[in-house]
Amino acid sequence: YTKMCTACHKADKKFIGPAPTGILSRRSPEWVMNMILNPEEMIKQDPLAQDLLLEFNGAPMANQHLTEEEARAVLEYFRTLK
Repeated sequence: YTKMCTACHKADKKFIGPAPTGILSRRSPEWVMNMILNPEEMIKQDPLAQDLLLEFNGAPMANQHLTEEEARAVLEYFRTLK
């Protein structure tokens, strides 16, 4: 997370992208994983991802090309945020 995500995401406040704190109470783990691993496809097909794109001034989430294991580590980090 620190290496790949903090340019656009701050843990507890909106920035270029949404804050991940509490994300798992708003979205399923599967949705979060899909957004991390396939942001382009999510923006094309998922209404929630499309709404986020509009909310954040058309700034799409960059594909960081994380492995599934790396994405899962980011998801597990999100679980620790309160």
